[in-house]
Amino acid sequence: TIVGLLKGYTSRKLREQFPWLKKACGREQLWTQAYYVGTAGSVSAEVIRRYIHECQGK
Repeated sequence: TIVGLLKGYTSRKLREQFPWLKKACGREQLWTQAYYVGTAGSVSAEVIRRYIHECQGK
């Protein structure tokens, strides 16, 4: 719930400040519905890169 609220708030604020974002994204949503939560101690940069890469096609 908290992540959803943060993503909604930041999406609205970013689109207000940068109106071209909506056109550039080509869709209503600025963010994907997915998100990742992990601690810095147990997640490598490679794991984060792989997650982002896999989410880009969804």
